[in-house]
Order: sequence, then C-alpha cells, then structure tokens
Amino acid sequence: MLKHKLRACGILGSLLALFLVAGCSEAGGKADDAAGGEGQLNVKYPEPSQTPKIDSATIPALPIEGYLVSQREKDQILRASRVLAKDCMARFGFDYSWNASSGQRSGPEDNAANRSRRYGIVDQAIASQYGYGTGAPMVEDATGQPPSAQMSDAATRVFLGDSDPTRKVERGAKVNGVEIPEGGCSGESKRKIGNGLSNRPANDINMASFQVSLNDEKVKAAIAEWSACMKKSGYEFDSPLDPLETMGGDEPTPEEKTVAAADITCKYDTNLIGIWSAVEAVIQETMIGKKEEILTEGRSETDRSLKNAADVLSGKN
Repeated sequence: MLKHKLRACGILGSLLALFLVAGCSEAGGKADDAAGGEGQLNVKYPEPSQTPKIDSATIPALPIEGYLVSQREKDQILRASRVLAKDCMARFGFDYSWNASSGQRSGPEDNAANRSRRYGIVDQAIASQYGYGTGAPMVEDATGQPPSAQMSDAATRVFLGDSDPTRKVERGAKVNGVEIPEGGCSGESKRKIGNGLSNRPANDINMASFQVSLNDEKVKAAIAEWSACMKKSGYEFDSPLDPLETMGGDEPTPEEKTVAAADITCKYDTNLIGIWSAVEAVIQETMIGKKEEILTEGRSETDRSLKNAADVLSGKN
C-alpha cells in the first residue's frame, strides 16, 4: 500500500547518490530507534483535537515534513557533490559527468510524505486530464552537463577507491602519481558536503505513521464510507489506494478519468482526507515527541550539507 507514496522518496539515481546515502550520519545510524521496531507500530496516541474539512487539493502539511528533505534540497546537494566529484576525477585525468534526468516525477518542494497522493488522488483538475496519473514532468538535472557514458574500470576504481572491496584498491594507492582519496572521489565529495541527503529517522517515522493510521478505527470507518460511496457510482474498491495499483499510465482512458473524478468526489463528500490526515498528524506528533533530538540532529545535518553545497555551487569552496 505504501508503494504509491514512496516514489517521491527515492534518491536521484546516480552512482554518486548511492554513496552519499550509504555514509549515514549518526542520526541515520540510529534509524531503528526512531521507527524501525514493532513497538513503534503499537504507539499510543491521542484523539485529534480537531478534524479539518478538506474538499480541495490543499492538504495541511504533516508534522514530519519539517524534518524531511525536499526534492529541491536533494537536487542542490547532488549538484554540488557532482561538481566536487568532477573536480576530483579531473585530478586523475578522468572526465566525470552524469545523466541529465533523474527519472522521477515530482515538484521541487515535494518530499517523502508525498502529501498530494499520500491518501490517493485529491486534485480534480489533474484527475480530469490525467486520471490517476500525476501529469508532472520528469525531474531533470539543472547542471547542463551531458549524459555520461558508463565509467571505465579505471575510472570506477578512482571514483570508488577503497570503499568497494571488489575493486581491490588499497588505501594510499596512486594513479598517475596522485593518491586516491579515502573512499575514492565519491568519498571525498561526501566528506566535503556532509551526510544530509536523507534524514532516515524522519523517513522511518513518515512510513511508520502511515502504517499505524491504516489500523485507526476512525480512518477505517472513513475508508468504508468512501468505499460505499464509490459503490453507489458503480465502482468496487476497498481502499482509495487500490486504483493506484492498476491505473495511472501516461495515457488515461475516458473510463479512468471518470473513475478518478468519482474517487475524489467521494473523498470530499466523506471528508476522508480530513479525517485521515488529522489522525496521522497526531500519530506523527507522538512519534516525533519521543525522538525529537535525533530528528533535529538529522535535519541539522541536512542544513549543514545545504550550506556546504551552496558554497560549492557559488564557487566559495
């Protein structure tokens, strides 16, 4: 059920991004404390003090979003990291570039909460044109660099250094008289930028709170009302997440658009989004209250990485 909402959560698909994420900060290393255990899914939380009426595409931000890393922030960190990697690789006589497209559909302020589709589709204007699709353009790298060819084995050894045992690069190894930095050029870039590409404890709570909300009695009752509403329109769905599993292609049929319109109308009529988001907000507030320090550490690490990235992109570093 989480599959649809986690698409915005993926890190940009470059080799450098994988190594930036791999070296988690202390906050990332304690992710299991934040939400990884079964106990976190048994969290006790209060009733929402109020439930907003949501009958439009505007959904209030969830508490965890204050700690998550936005697409815009990820892009800035990755652009700077790539600049540093390119400079490092040049020291060894290699030209490092990267693919121009990340292969994702999301806006600059989107984050792993994927609020606009977290509870299914919510925007009638988008649904009337794209059905269950997003209509969002592919996210592209704004650096203007050409697509990269696959790196040669020699270049990969320099890029990864001793971080990849299969390459058998010894610490202190040299290429053309220049010593390969620890972790290769990817490691050097990561150390200069920092580990702020992802706040893993926040991501864990973001996923755990959704799972908990699915078992909330108010949410289950609201989903049942939505399902009954859809049935009156001639459509059989147990959950608003179900249509996303089978629909949402680039070329929606008229029937899909009709289903999508009924889906959103039923959400508005039953206030499903207002109920669900209010419940999940108190779940997240409870989880955040127990792990605020580690979440703040993770967000601070992201802010430091953003500052370092800004210095790199402005030529200060």
